[in-house]
Amino acid sequence: MDEGLLSQATRLGPVHLRVTDIPAALTVWRDTLGLALVNEDDATAKLGAGGRTLIVLHAGAQTPLPQKSRDLFHVAIHVTSRRDLAHAAARLKASGLRFSAQDHLVSESLYVSDPSGNGIEICFDTPERFLRREVSADGRVTLIAADGSAHSGLEPLDVPGLLRDLGNSGHVEQRMAADAFIGHIHMRARAPETLMEFYVGVLGFRPHIQSRTFGMFDCGTARRAHMIAFNIWARDELREPPPGAAGLDLFTVELASAEEFAAVALRLDAANAPSKKVNGAVETADPEGNRLRLVVQEG
Repeated sequence: MDEGLLSQATRLGPVHLRVTDIPAALTVWRDTLGLALVNEDDATAKLGAGGRTLIVLHAGAQTPLPQKSRDLFHVAIHVTSRRDLAHAAARLKASGLRFSAQDHLVSESLYVSDPSGNGIEICFDTPERFLRREVSADGRVTLIAADGSAHSGLEPLDVPGLLRDLGNSGHVEQRMAADAFIGHIHMRARAPETLMEFYVGVLGFRPHIQSRTFGMFDCGTARRAHMIAFNIWARDELREPPPGAAGLDLFTVELASAEEFAAVALRLDAANAPSKKVNGAVETADPEGNRLRLVVQEG
């Protein structure tokens, strides 16, 4: 592993979200997206797939997260087959919820929000379609496909074509695939360059796209280049979320070893980043206040 860079085994763990009403949120997270309810009480609801917790909902938000607020843009649950994505699309279509779909060339994605305004992406990675990324002198990003064609990465996804992957049986799986996982998290930001100094320079993620022209900055690992992302697409319309708003409570970064965990903790101390130890984890916040929890992977 390169000195100071996180291992490619680094992954994202449970994402904690604030919601205004847990039962209402469950109509999306459980009933439509198909996550299994692991545990629920008056204050929280844990949901997951394959026996692993992916999302933790926290009651108590007073208002939904307004659009164009600095905070969560979306949390992305990745599936490992296009058929799983098609099942998710079929469930969304049957629910009557408003959703959108995009072809990013490197992935195919479905987008929806819960009643509290928390953005959700269901994503299937398609790296075999991607050849290279070109960045022009003025910072414009173009994706080149394996067949040589150029793409913006923002084309609409052919949902009817996706649904044809389910065949003619009419059967739709009602549960999220057991091997689904948190693949990336994406926030709206004010100063993405400063955020990248923290995620790259302190935590040790690898930089990926860093473009004000495209409006997005992201970072990840040698295995997953796009794990933590920030956009500035709202530009001058970006606002701070009001007090008591729904949105991101914290997300989890699962480090590959105790040695790596200790090295990151030392870098946080050297950078004078605010941090505290909680039950064997380290909790900190980036320069814009997005909270994250660092833990050592289990199994």
